[in-house]
Amino acid sequence: MKSESLASDGGTPEPPDRPPLERSHWVAFAGIMLMLSGLFDIINGFVALLDNGYYSTTYEHGNRLLIFNYDVWGWVWIFVGIAQVLAGLGVFMGSRFARITGIVLAGVCMVGQLMFLSTFPLWSVATMALSVLVIYGLLAVPRHLPGERV
Repeated sequence: MKSESLASDGGTPEPPDRPPLERSHWVAFAGIMLMLSGLFDIINGFVALLDNGYYSTTYEHGNRLLIFNYDVWGWVWIFVGIAQVLAGLGVFMGSRFARITGIVLAGVCMVGQLMFLSTFPLWSVATMALSVLVIYGLLAVPRHLPGERV
């Protein structure tokens, strides 16, 4: 049985200092899924850079994906993916900033996948669902740790 240290006022015991991943399994899950989503986005970026016609559905679309051309979207996805992987590592370290960044990046990923919905609907919906799980995992408060927030 682990001993708990007493608070500085000598009153109620403080919980033992545990690493962030042992505090919540949802946080660990969200960190892993955030890194996996980042790897998927990096792959999407390289596909958009190396094979411009891969994401086009019809000839009328040409070399454009709603706003930018495929090269710009390729670089955007690569940068977002790298940021997601780094935020996932920060989540494992217990960084509050990494959790907030992960939530924002998962939202950006969801909005970005709307642009690929007409081309690859199942992949886009699966990636959006993965982002929803990441957001939930980073926002969920474990029952055994009241007051633990993002």
